[in-house]
Amino acid sequence: MQSDANIKMMDRLQVDERAIVIQLNGRPELKQYLLIHGFTVGTVFVMNYSPTYSGLINLTVGGKMISLRNNDFQKMDWTRI
Repeated sequence: MQSDANIKMMDRLQVDERAIVIQLNGRPELKQYLLIHGFTVGTVFVMNYSPTYSGLINLTVGGKMISLRNNDFQKMDWTRI
């Protein structure tokens, strides 16, 4: 079993590191938005540069770069690969 230290540790996910989605949490509208943009359980994404002042997390999934609010990103359970 994986430790919780590897799950949802944004500060440990560096630029250009890859991670895999374990679980999607949140309201139905957020889940629908993530599904439209290719985020499902098992999706591999890459962390892009995200300036802290913006409050956004920039990710690449399926060749597309998308930005999520920090609090929406925190609702995804993921682990580094």
